[in-house]
Amino acid sequence: MAERNMINLTVTMTKEERKALKQMALDQDTTVSSLIRQWLADKLKKEGRE
Repeated sequence: MAERNMINLTVTMTKEERKALKQMALDQDTTVSSLIRQWLADKLKKEGRE
């Protein structure tokens, strides 16, 4: 990944949600952070706000 100004973000969720998110990332051979960044990029693109 190209170097960017990255920040840390705290998200509150249940243990079950965290487990599901970690499993989704594992299934896609990626990290939770990368999964969330990709979700956001897809959402912004869909809304024309790239």
